[in-house]
Amino acid sequence: MMVAIPMDAMKRVYHQNPCSATMFAIYEVLGERKDVRYRHHETRLNPWEKHEGNMVRDPKMKACECDCEIAQDPHHISEHYALLEVIGKCDYLLVDQYCLNTLFAMKNVGIKIHKLPPFVKTAEEAINHFLIGTEITDHLQYIHPVA
Repeated sequence: MMVAIPMDAMKRVYHQNPCSATMFAIYEVLGERKDVRYRHHETRLNPWEKHEGNMVRDPKMKACECDCEIAQDPHHISEHYALLEVIGKCDYLLVDQYCLNTLFAMKNVGIKIHKLPPFVKTAEEAINHFLIGTEITDHLQYIHPVA
């Protein structure tokens, strides 16, 4: 399975709206239960970062605080689908905060959202939290990065 993690410019887990993240780390997860392996597949730039769009510049967008009028605007709703350019082949998006439009956009294309706690700082911690939290494995000792 493929997993996407929003990252900031310093390559730390990004805890605000994933639409406003600088980039996404894409990981491949293989195996199950007592032998789970993961490897970094690639890091892709957020299309909103590439094009200097409103999603990465507006503090309200970063904080998932769109007012009702904007949140229901069809153009704004469609802006959330731009993430599919970089994470469209993923099975999961690991995030701390997200808005309803992000949830619906991901759900419409079959990407599940896994909520991360705010103390998760690295991609490796995010993967470990995801694998334990979704019960893909029971113990950290069964999780191994692939070199």
